Amino acid sequence: MIRLLKIELHKIRSNRSFKVLATLYIIGLLVTGMGVMPFLQWMKRKFAEFDADEIDPTILPFYEFPDIWQNLTSVVIYFKILLALSLIYSITNEYTYRTIRQNVIDGLSKHEFIWSKIIMAGFLSLASAVALFVIGLITGLIYSYDVSIGAIFEDTQFLFAFFLQLFAFLLFTQFLATLIRKPIMTMGLMFLWVVIIENGVFIWAQVKHQEWAVNLLPVKSINALIHSPFPKYAFMEIQDYVALPELGLVLLYGALFYFATVRLVTKRDL
Repeated sequence: MIRLLKIELHKIRSNRSFKVLATLYIIGLLVTGMGVMPFLQWMKRKFAEFDADEIDPTILPFYEFPDIWQNLTSVVIYFKILLALSLIYSITNEYTYRTIRQNVIDGLSKHEFIWSKIIMAGFLSLASAVALFVIGLITGLIYSYDVSIGAIFEDTQFLFAFFLQLFAFLLFTQFLATLIRKPIMTMGLMFLWVVIIENGVFIWAQVKHQEWAVNLLPVKSINALIHSPFPKYAFMEIQDYVALPELGLVLLYGALFYFATVRLVTKRDL
């Protein structure tokens, strides 16, 4: 496993597209993780300039333990598209420049090739979850009123859910990249599926009261693992936990994309 990860890390060193997209993803993590309170403080100053001192956006407990974990993960997960695009370029370049064929000639089996990509997706997901934990810990210790051990670790289940959510989506991305093998066409298909097809089916399901159909939408099911916590600040009821049925659905789709990708690589001619 370590050997395959080292191979992938060596490959991305010369992949400019991957490095640019990964850098943008890191910036997104930092801005979201550390920039909310400065933004709220800026808004407070602007309200004060218009003699609206009674409006204080900084009272929004975005960084309060244990709420911070659901708050951060529900926002940062939207940046997953940057990691997805970086993996699309990584995989499609293997086919464009025939490096996958050269890898197999040099002794890397087809199973090891696809495993190297899956391990890379897992590594990126785990690194993202760890980075988010560090960012959340730092900002929470700065801004939270309750910094007890119990409060800090109470809802860290959302970090585990974030890891699974990101990993499952990257497996979906890898499946599309392996299926199409062309970067622009893969991104186009992903956009078509996620934005048009899934949203179209979702709207139809809501109108026709066929909620079961939403479970057939892989990206919607993956995205539904962590619910938005922000309606609670408007005194609305939310789901502030990770539901086992939703977790099981994410694991199911992750497994399906894994087996589908392995089958594509092993059965297709290079």
